[in-house]
Amino acid sequence: MKQQCNLVNVWSTWLGLPALAILMGIFSAWWAGVIVLVAGVFAQIYYIKIFPKVSRALGYGSVDDVPVESSKQTRTASKVILYTANVCPFCPIVRGRLKELQRTMGFEFSEVDITFQPGLIRDKGIRSVPVVEINGRYWTGNATTAQLVSFLSDAN
Repeated sequence: MKQQCNLVNVWSTWLGLPALAILMGIFSAWWAGVIVLVAGVFAQIYYIKIFPKVSRALGYGSVDDVPVESSKQTRTASKVILYTANVCPFCPIVRGRLKELQRTMGFEFSEVDITFQPGLIRDKGIRSVPVVEINGRYWTGNATTAQLVSFLSDAN
């Protein structure tokens, strides 16, 4: 299974949780809806936090990093853009690796949350996250540090 989050699943989470809370509020009690909503938000936060430990059990495989020797890192002046969605468990992993590489490779880094930006999604053709963009080239999905260094070096 590719280590990425399809935006359809991201949107289903954002629409499904409030819908479930509203239904609980209508058919049970208002406080049941609030409990479902609050529990759902905390469950998502917890899921993203523990995801690296449970990714294999969920069928995604390992998200362990493959480091690269510091001697193989070349300095680059390129701008790197990371497109993320806020319920994707792979996005914080790639963000952390890019921020670490930014310190050693010296590139400009920015992050764009595309969860609710349909125009940008349509223009870029993005269907899943995380996406790393550099010089008009894209890497979609989780990436190890070694893969990111190779991608950044090839982009120059």
